[in-house]
Amino acid sequence: MSALKLFVTVIHDYTNFTTVVLAVFVFLLLYKFLQKPSNLPPGPRPWPLVGNLLTLSHDSAHLQYVEWAKKYGDVFTLYYGPVPTVVINGIHTIQESLINKLDIFSDRPRFTDGKGIIFAYFGPFWKEQRIFTMSGLRDFGFGKRSLEGKILEEAEALRKDIIKMEGRPVNIKNMLTKAVINVICSIIFGVRHSYEDSAFQTFLEDIEVRFSTPFLINQFSPVLRHLPVLGRSAQRFHLSQERGEQFLKMKADEHQRDFDPSDIRDFVDIYIKEMRSGQKENFTEAQLLCIINDLISAGTDTTSHSLYWILLYMVIYPDIQERVQREIALTFGDSGQPTTAKRMELPFTDAVISEVMRINPVTPLTVPHCTSSDTAIHGYDIPRGTMVHVNLWSVLRDPSLWEEPDQFNPGRFLDDHGQYVKKDALIPFSIGRRSCLGAQLAKMELLAHLHHRLLGG
Repeated sequence: MSALKLFVTVIHDYTNFTTVVLAVFVFLLLYKFLQKPSNLPPGPRPWPLVGNLLTLSHDSAHLQYVEWAKKYGDVFTLYYGPVPTVVINGIHTIQESLINKLDIFSDRPRFTDGKGIIFAYFGPFWKEQRIFTMSGLRDFGFGKRSLEGKILEEAEALRKDIIKMEGRPVNIKNMLTKAVINVICSIIFGVRHSYEDSAFQTFLEDIEVRFSTPFLINQFSPVLRHLPVLGRSAQRFHLSQERGEQFLKMKADEHQRDFDPSDIRDFVDIYIKEMRSGQKENFTEAQLLCIINDLISAGTDTTSHSLYWILLYMVIYPDIQERVQREIALTFGDSGQPTTAKRMELPFTDAVISEVMRINPVTPLTVPHCTSSDTAIHGYDIPRGTMVHVNLWSVLRDPSLWEEPDQFNPGRFLDDHGQYVKKDALIPFSIGRRSCLGAQLAKMELLAHLHHRLLGG
């Protein structure tokens, strides 16, 4: 009997098929794990199978990255399970990657179907959809004065909602989220929702679940929800995602039924018109739903969290709050409506907003990037298809760029004449082609809501 036949006989006698398959699977994972490219950037030693995941925390991975950068340099390698991931820190390295090599570092990892915009793979499809989306948003006020009316209407609704509390303690974060999502909905669907709308309330709760779920769980929830340890969080995320998609589909279906090409009301109508033209195959209902989801995700968390931190700092620093109030009142009057046209007349308010976004960025890490071809940084090789994490925190809290970076100091954005000074190192929305979709909306909403909170309620 040959050695191979003897081996097969032993396996058959003492194990079962499932055990053999599992053993082969583990062997292949270990084999892949040990096949590290020879010139990857250095990094912390990983554990088999789980890599460096046991060392990382969902809430403080960016802080761990800064510590590892001190030891291994601004570019280092860690492992998400058996998958090598390159982490980029520091303003110069980030600029080299996302600006100088933007064609290489603009792709996304292949853990989604590539629909939408945020997770769409870099290429003609992504470019076509992003250009069309940004153009459609501009048509309905995104970045224009007409959007100011929607923001001011919602800011007033928020003010009245707060007054109803009659001085009782309130979780302002949830109220801010409702207001911000309503502004986005008014652009996408053409209407705002009553805060008492039960379907809207459920949608808000589902969004909160999605935002609070760790990235790895939300990406791999279809698998993880069947496991005993992570299953509860993954299942909760999965259900909230399904309900959220049903809500968005209901809104899109309503637009499909009463669509009138002579009466384009909002962004969804613009997209449906392009779909029905039949000229571009990439414009589908599934893609529309993904884009709507991306716009809500990009615009909501960024703006609501920034507003939350701004209000917190106004409470902690009453002298700064008073100075902002004086500047706004001087520019618009006690009851005047804020407009972006006069933003240049609010240098200190602008400085406060910038400092809040610097010291407490909503997304200290960007959405993962992926290399579209082989490249090199700092003398190290980074193969095509490598997942890349960009650590914005390493720039926004860099002591070589900001004096006393852990101190809240809006004055760092003012010159000797009290005028606002733009800083290249202020990159809370990232840089390059994949910078945040909601950046412009966030900047406009922050000013309007700040005005209403400090002068109106």
